[in-house]
Amino acid sequence: MQTFAYSIWGISIAAFVILMVYRANLTNHETDQLFLGDEDGTNYHHQEQAEIVRRVDRVTTYCRGVGGVAALTTIAVVGLVVHNIVHTAF
Repeated sequence: MQTFAYSIWGISIAAFVILMVYRANLTNHETDQLFLGDEDGTNYHHQEQAEIVRRVDRVTTYCRGVGGVAALTTIAVVGLVVHNIVHTAF
């Protein structure tokens, strides 16, 4: 039972870290520019930035879900460790 809980905890933490690194990589490509017109290909840049923002928003939703699972499994693992300490001490 403990090995299974530790495995789920490790997988959830790894998935959370991977998603956070991916989101950070996406936000590195995002720029803080204001596109005022359609001249000189700025429409292409505007579409590219809109796509990056859409992807970041989608990944952020997954980050919240996986982060919640990681937090819950962390609490469960801490509970198991405390339970083991209490039972071996007494």
